[in-house]
This record gives sequence, C-alpha cells and structure tokens, in this order.
Amino acid sequence: MKKALSLALAAAMAASLAACGGSPAASTASSAATTDTATSGAASAGGQTLKVMLSEEPGEGDAFATTLNKWADETGNTVDIMVIPYDDQLTKFPLMAKNNDLPDLLSTTRLARLYPDEFEDLGKCIDTSIFEPQALQIISQNYLTDKLSVLPQQFTITNVFYNKDAFEAAGIECPTVDDRWTMDEVYEAAKKLQDSGAVKYGMAMDYSRARYDNLMYMKDGDSFKVVADSQQNIDALQAFVDANNSGIMPKAIWAGGSSDNPGDYFKNGDVGIYFSGSWNYNPFVQDITSFKFGVMPSPVGSAGGSAILGGAGLAVPTNAKNKDLALEFLKWFYTDKNFADYLALDKGLSSLKSVTYEPADPDQAADYKVLQAEVGQTTDAFAIDESSEWRNYYDNEYRDALKQSVNGDLTPSDALTEFATALADKAGWAH
Repeated sequence: MKKALSLALAAAMAASLAACGGSPAASTASSAATTDTATSGAASAGGQTLKVMLSEEPGEGDAFATTLNKWADETGNTVDIMVIPYDDQLTKFPLMAKNNDLPDLLSTTRLARLYPDEFEDLGKCIDTSIFEPQALQIISQNYLTDKLSVLPQQFTITNVFYNKDAFEAAGIECPTVDDRWTMDEVYEAAKKLQDSGAVKYGMAMDYSRARYDNLMYMKDGDSFKVVADSQQNIDALQAFVDANNSGIMPKAIWAGGSSDNPGDYFKNGDVGIYFSGSWNYNPFVQDITSFKFGVMPSPVGSAGGSAILGGAGLAVPTNAKNKDLALEFLKWFYTDKNFADYLALDKGLSSLKSVTYEPADPDQAADYKVLQAEVGQTTDAFAIDESSEWRNYYDNEYRDALKQSVNGDLTPSDALTEFATALADKAGWAH
C-alpha cells in the first residue's frame, strides 16, 4: 500500500517472473515435453513414501488426496498424509525444520513466504510457462526474492452471480465478456430488477473487505501510498453507501445490523445480482433448484477490470528426506492429462494455460468460461498491494471503516481518511 515500494516491487516482480521462466527456449516447452519429463519421473524406482502435509483432513473423494493415491498406484510408491491446522503450522513448521522432521510436500502459500530459505526453487525444476501468469503472480510470488518456492495448485476468484429468471422478467440482457458493464450500469440494473418485483433486492455483496476491493480497484488503479482515502476510492464508497441507502441492497449486512449471509438471500431467489466468488459455484449448483442462475462478467471501471484471485500452492522443503520424490510428483501432476483428471474432481479453475474444467452441462460449461475469463481481470494494483503485506498492520479495520460509512457513523471521506492515517502511522509509510 506504499506507492514508492509498489513501483519498485512491480519491477522486481517482473524480473523475477522472467527469471523463473528460464531462457526463451525453455519457456516454450510443449505439453509433450512436460509429458516426457513426467514419464521419466514416474519411471524411477517405487517403494518410497511421500510425506505430504495438509491443513485439513481430506474428506471422501477429496480431489488432491485422490490424485496423490493415483500417482502412488501408478509409480509403486506410498503416500503418508499428515494434517496440521493452518494456524498451527506457523509454530510447528519451524520446529519441524529445526528437528529435521519435514514433510516432502506441502500445500501452502504462507509458509514459503515466511521461510523462503527452507524451500526449493521450483522455478528451476518446472517449466513455469505452463501456468496462468496471474496465478503465478498472486499465489507463487514471494516478493522478497526471485526464488519461486510455490507452484499454483488451485485457485478461486471473485465473481458476480445473477438470477437468470429475474433478468428475463425485468427485460435485462446479461453483459458479455467482450462488453462488460460499468459499476454504474450494475447499480442501474439492480434498481430495475427491484422495481420489476422479480426480486426483493437488486443486488447484494458478501460482507468482506475483499469484495469491496473489487469496487476500489476498478475505480482507482493507483495503489496505496497510503492513498486509501484517494478521491477515486471516496467516490466508489459513496456510490456503495448510496446503493445501500436506496434499498437496492440489504443494508443491514454492511451496516452491521445483521449476521445474515447474502449468499442465502441469493439462493432463496431474493437477490438479482450477487458479488461473491467461484467457491460458491458448485454449492449453488447443488442448492439452487427454484430458479436458473448464471455467472455474469464482472464490471469494469476507469482503471479497468477488477477481480481478486487467491488459492493454494505446493512447496517442497529443501531438507526434506524425499524431496526428489516430491519433485517427481510435481512433474507428474502438472502434465495436461493428470492435471485435467485432478480438475475433473476438484471442479475448480485451472492454473494451467492448456487445461480447463469443462462440465458436461452446457450452461455450466458457459459459466466456467466466464469464470476462467475473470482471471484476466486481476489488477496490478492488487498484486502490488499484496506485496506490501499491509494486512500485517491492519485488516478487518478496513472493513470496519467501510461499515462505519454504510451505517452513517462517518462520511466516506472521514472513514477512509481515518483508516489511511492509522495504517500509514502503524506501517511507517507516507500518506
């Protein structure tokens, strides 16, 4: 959130991503080449045990656990899964490293950033040109070094859902990937939906700072100096407050008067446009039966699009007993066929350029194309702000400032200025 820092880091990120990709010849490796590499890896002697650390116990049919077992069956190796909860990993991993009792492979992003010296540089082992660049940038990049310690496993992305039946009843045509709405047009459509009587609320948004960030980044392409109180962001918040006050949104959710989940409002058919994320797609497919829904391309602003990407990555500790076995697994995992099989179970977005999940249902297949297209709407400003690790100083306090504005305790200008000043003071950044 510091502009001077952001610009320097942006250059460093570009340099590091180029370095991870290797030489031009290496960066054009074909899927056939990665398949050959994986085959040679799978041909190594079996009978070894791959120790894998996860943050949650995998349930029945878990995509990654199933994929690990498939690899074990094909190669004659075994898999030993150890589960250490996400928060406990912060204290237990350093002790494991000290006692030389490390897993061979782990699903993480945070540990590799906190302890970069403990992990292999996977950019030297895997052709990184196969990955979606935004997935590498957000999930894999360390920011403090050009070492690539994590490879993207899967990711989620913010997106907008819409009630197809309500749109049809209100005579509204959904925007397309090539012709996206502005946020003003979203607000207008939300009012039209509500006025038509097709829904109780024209739109709703998760009570999440990251969801508001979508509005901020599309309105204000400048990253924090700290400039959370830039005029562009003040204008974006004012429009958001006005939408809540007008009744087209369930104001109580963002004003702090209700703990209701707006996702339930959407599932019940009470909301026409819902800002949330891809993690809700498959639950909606299962739960929504009373109306048709779809994925709407996210809106754009003066600074362009704004989608926020997150997810998990895979890392290999340098001092792991069977790190070479872990590297062989990664080469096997990131071939087109094996990763496609994994995605068919995971039903998520693909971090590989050449592989996408394509549901058999044509409507769902169309939705996934929109979701995958959202990857191109991620912003450099978000990536730069992430590199500043501003949330180490304040996080929920930003959402609280937004809430104070929605509930009328503070004007948008006062709420954002107070937050920006507090963040700058705590972080020691300019304001």
